Amino acid sequence: NPIKLKGTFMNQTEKKKKAILETTFHLLNQKTIREITVDEIAHKANVSKVTLFKYFHSKNQLINQVIRQNLNQLSLEIKTLIESNLDFNQTYQAILQLKIQQLEHYQPIFSENMMAQYTNSPELLDDDVLSLQKHIYLLLFQKGQAEGKISSDYSQEDFLLILSIFNSGMKGLSMNLLIEKAEIISRFFLNGWK
Repeated sequence: NPIKLKGTFMNQTEKKKKAILETTFHLLNQKTIREITVDEIAHKANVSKVTLFKYFHSKNQLINQVIRQNLNQLSLEIKTLIESNLDFNQTYQAILQLKIQQLEHYQPIFSENMMAQYTNSPELLDDDVLSLQKHIYLLLFQKGQAEGKISSDYSQEDFLLILSIFNSGMKGLSMNLLIEKAEIISRFFLNGWK
């Protein structure tokens, strides 16, 4: 029997999955991943443990999905800002405000849980998440270049390399690439994008 929710119909399966995801999000916002049990999630979501495992193969997969959903939601909101009529500086400021609002929405434990999950679960950022984030960063880069805020001397590949260094450091980058791009990397850290 479908249940009407916010103008759409949600069947029992969707309702249970939504309850599990929302419960897991709330728990990630209250305690560490180690402290959260599958029993607690099932109990607070009003589903059986069997039902939970019917939709999610493991606690790890469930937590990954909750974090991915939050990252995707933020990415889509940022994409909307980039595609708006705001200029590059206004867009950048709006993105900063959005991220600040997100931090205010989450307890510090949620960010700690995200970082712990990122470290312990390499499959957290699957190809879809990474592809969406890369696309959004490139849209911001193109907007900045179109308005003259980012020098045309930088290529999209240079931009992605710098982002990669910010996100992961230099580990995993080949020595040849670092030597080849040493001037661009140095120029960025000395002068920014101009």
